[in-house]
Amino acid sequence: MSDYEVRRELIRIKSEGVEILDSLKNVVRFLPLKTEVMNKAAEFWAEARQNHIPTTDNQNIDADMIISAQWNILCQEAPGQGIYVATTNIKHLKIFVGKYAQNWRDIKF
Repeated sequence: MSDYEVRRELIRIKSEGVEILDSLKNVVRFLPLKTEVMNKAAEFWAEARQNHIPTTDNQNIDADMIISAQWNILCQEAPGQGIYVATTNIKHLKIFVGKYAQNWRDIKF
């Protein structure tokens, strides 16, 4: 999901950054979107709206909820691993990810 969000803008502006993004796959493991993730994202989307916390307009696919769901399921599969979501949009991701949503520039290895 995050690859898609970055890639589409790099392609739009005709940036050579696409090559750098491609090389990131040698360092970072990208996870596939599975039905389980999309089902959890739908639950998060509905819960946010039930609590009057819309993260985008109702017609938008809401990538933040999909990323939050991916994180949630990954944490269940690998408990205690300290899995973070690297982002520039902490506000919406914090709803379900909490302190594990961090600005990517602030994450230290």
